[in-house]
Amino acid sequence: MTQAVLGRAIDISPRMISFYESGNHFPRDEIILKRMADLFEVSVDYLLGYSDLREEETLKRLCAAFRALPPADRGTVMSFMEFLAEKNHHQN
Repeated sequence: MTQAVLGRAIDISPRMISFYESGNHFPRDEIILKRMADLFEVSVDYLLGYSDLREEETLKRLCAAFRALPPADRGTVMSFMEFLAEKNHHQN
């Protein structure tokens, strides 16, 4: 994607995209960050480096399903996820 195409998609100048890419500027405007996240289908946290989960929609579905569970089942889910994480850690 060119700077011009990205700029048009999120309504900023290609020059500002160039500044972002070079690290000379950072988007401080929440609206710009949200537009970028929506365009690339990631969370703002992913863009900012606070999350390594790129799949925003999957994360939203996972959170919604987790919130719908009773507390005891939430504990079971967390235990299972910790088990899987540990298992994968030892396999790598």
